[in-house]
Amino acid sequence: MLSKLCLDPGHGGDDPGAVGPTGLRESDAALQISKYIRRGMLDAGWKVFCTRSEDKSVSLEDRCNIANYGFAELLLSVHCNAFSNPAAHGYETWTSRGQTLADPIAERIFESIGGAFPNLAPRFDKTDGDSDKESGFKVLTGSRMAAVLVEVAFISNPIEEQWLRDVGWKMRMAGAIVSSLNRRP
Repeated sequence: MLSKLCLDPGHGGDDPGAVGPTGLRESDAALQISKYIRRGMLDAGWKVFCTRSEDKSVSLEDRCNIANYGFAELLLSVHCNAFSNPAAHGYETWTSRGQTLADPIAERIFESIGGAFPNLAPRFDKTDGDSDKESGFKVLTGSRMAAVLVEVAFISNPIEEQWLRDVGWKMRMAGAIVSSLNRRP
């Protein structure tokens, strides 16, 4: 069972990521959710370290190096999605291309979020038999351990941006992710 996590709150510093209709920055929401995940994982006995713990810039290469040189067993990158159409909504999990050690972890995260948020639309790709989407994102391909990127909601959607402002919602999202990582495969 895994026990050492590198948490990667997306964006930060001079890179706010996506910005919602009322000004919420992806970097801020991702950091807040990551802090709740960190607390839950520490409480569950995991060793946890983060690529950033404040609003600062960290390059993609440095994020991978932090995970690699920290000998993480899992890299979890937390993001908020965005699209030009404000009606876009839902959550996603991403892994690198092909079947990897990250796929079953991404599937557990995906299912746990769906169970905790039945009104949050799941966005998935079942072409290879599981729900994760696949990409060559640097944090997924530059890390030497299982790596999952989760898009918790669309910050560009006015309703979901309001959820991302809500402390209780962010704590529930973190709880769903923590629960999935503590569940045995």
